[in-house]
Amino acid sequence: MKYPMPGGDVPMGLAMALAKNSQALERFNSLSETERKAFIAGTRTVRSKEEMRDYVSRLNGSAVL
Repeated sequence: MKYPMPGGDVPMGLAMALAKNSQALERFNSLSETERKAFIAGTRTVRSKEEMRDYVSRLNGSAVL
């Protein structure tokens, strides 16, 4: 299932993790469309809530994955 957000739909697990991390959500929303798509594509290898939380927390850094 996908969850609608500004700039396009994101997988529900990603949307939930972003909702729990306001800094990461702000950073995600500031990404270009291409960067957002690349970040979303990276979630395909995430297999647990903990891995998703860790993946999303990387947005708090200065580099985009």
